[in-house]
Amino acid sequence: MRFMVIVKADRNSEAGVMPSTQLLTAMGKFNEEMVKAGVMLAGEGLHPSSKGARIKFSSGKRTVIDGPFAETKEQLGGYYIVEAESIDEAIAHAAKIPSARYGTIEVRPIMALEGVPA
Repeated sequence: MRFMVIVKADRNSEAGVMPSTQLLTAMGKFNEEMVKAGVMLAGEGLHPSSKGARIKFSSGKRTVIDGPFAETKEQLGGYYIVEAESIDEAIAHAAKIPSARYGTIEVRPIMALEGVPA
């Protein structure tokens, strides 16, 4: 079963501050281990919301809202797509993400749609 591990942004990531060299090295090592174990299918960090946009639809009208967005605690900082037997296994992998010690990580099962390749 596939899971999305959502890494929440923090004040520093939203300000465009890169993690320390030590944390980047730890993240690289963690990512390599996850790939070698066949668990990590994809994963990327995201630029701050100031470089993004939201699209809102209301009454058939589209509105584009440029970032940054006010609620930093609701912003995404990055993601992983992992393969795991259960949500408990996915949580165990997510808990090892080096940046997990500094913020919030969400784990959600990916809904497989019939007729759409996984």
